[in-house]
Amino acid sequence: MARRALPPLKTLRAFEAAARHANFTAAADELSITHSAVSQQIRLLEEFLGRPLFAREARGVVLLPHAREYFTEVQVCLERIASATQAVRTSDAPRVLRVCATPSLAMKWLIPRLSDFQDWEPGVEVQLTTVNRQFIEQSDAGNDVVILRSPLQRADATCVRFMDDHLLPVASPRYIQRHGIRTPQQCLGHPLLHVTGEMDAWPRWFSLAGIEVPAQLPGPVFDHQFLCVQAAMNDLGMALVPWCLVEDDVQGGRLKTLFAQPRLPASGVYALFKPGSPLGTTARRFVDWLSAVAQKEGVGP
Repeated sequence: MARRALPPLKTLRAFEAAARHANFTAAADELSITHSAVSQQIRLLEEFLGRPLFAREARGVVLLPHAREYFTEVQVCLERIASATQAVRTSDAPRVLRVCATPSLAMKWLIPRLSDFQDWEPGVEVQLTTVNRQFIEQSDAGNDVVILRSPLQRADATCVRFMDDHLLPVASPRYIQRHGIRTPQQCLGHPLLHVTGEMDAWPRWFSLAGIEVPAQLPGPVFDHQFLCVQAAMNDLGMALVPWCLVEDDVQGGRLKTLFAQPRLPASGVYALFKPGSPLGTTARRFVDWLSAVAQKEGVGP
């Protein structure tokens, strides 16, 4: 049987990176090529398929509906090729555990603590990748552990809630001192920083504080939580973000909580893994370590 035509591997790598980051520039940085090279590879793949894959927007690119399933399949296949290649090249090398998380969780919580796992399990090398929130639930097929902010059910997988969490309003110490914010009501006179897909967070927090506000409040909107946190650190306003993402910054004096109460409850943080997979035992050890870290920091469930 003749093999069906396949698109060039370069186009698939560019497509997967661009879809995962929702941004051609970020994909180019990851692949060590230029923005125009990514655009060219995407154009070649679209010509091969006979239909567009992305909608171009001011902040980046968004997968068109018919391209989302294609992205999932391409991502899984590329991960399998990479894993198979790694296994052949380094059969006696340390075990490689593939861990996937959203960019904000990876940058603000996991990476600062990851060296502790290397001491915990020195024979394991963690290969960390990030996927935007809208695709994180589709990442379990190509990874050994997926860290996400909502429970996910899979027939052959175990989902463990390893950390509790809540949202608190934060700002830079300079901003708080300069504007003298002392009550939740005073927050309404200042820029409220928002995250895409979570525009109801501030209204829900104000409701807990006993303040009636519109269902949507004005203010700058950012694609990722870590961008919202960085904006707060740079005096652009006040951010309402998960405590686990800002605890280190608060302890380091880069941010300060505006009020200890009210705390807006969050869904917690979960780890999904497959006990029956070849690296199931190693994945279980990694999840045990996640739980131990959360317990040590006083945020275990």
